[in-house]
Amino acid sequence: MLRIALTHRSVSHAENNERLEFLGDAVIELAVRWGLVSDNSEASEGELTRMKIGLVRKATLARCADRLGLRESIVTGIAFGSGPVPDAVAADAYEAVVGALFVDSGFSSAFRFVMETLLSKEEISSSGDAKTVLQEYCQARGGSLPVYTTDLTAGPSHDPVFYISVSVKGLVLGTGRASSKKKAQELAAAEALQALEGKD
Repeated sequence: MLRIALTHRSVSHAENNERLEFLGDAVIELAVRWGLVSDNSEASEGELTRMKIGLVRKATLARCADRLGLRESIVTGIAFGSGPVPDAVAADAYEAVVGALFVDSGFSSAFRFVMETLLSKEEISSSGDAKTVLQEYCQARGGSLPVYTTDLTAGPSHDPVFYISVSVKGLVLGTGRASSKKKAQELAAAEALQALEGKD
């Protein structure tokens, strides 16, 4: 299982880690949510969301892989090339190892592993404005940046109200209304994060 978890899809005629990565991603998501809810009884849903996003992004998981020495153990094929193993591939290997542990020993063992190698090692913070968190979230899932649009400006010039929407890949995910564009964008980003959270 560990050998498969560390075998990149570029290796031909060999079982690779894509299926274990798919499974491990879900196991990490649940383990992180469970750990955060258990350890942060006073945190709001928004705070928990920001904590979670920081923990499950590729750069964070790549650091976990490096602490375990996984990056240098990944088996790649000729098609991969001779360059260094990027963070995304290292993060995928970490997810695959978690998936392999889940298959081999069940969720309790996988949860302990995530606690010991991720939750107890990384700084957990709910700081950061919603716009920054949304941008990092989107970059970690394909690189498409949020686009903010001023849909309407209402009210007198001395006391305007801005209606802002935010979209990702053409899909509107959140809207905000405030007396400044910055605040309206922040509200739209917060709503978008809640929408994306429901999809994860």
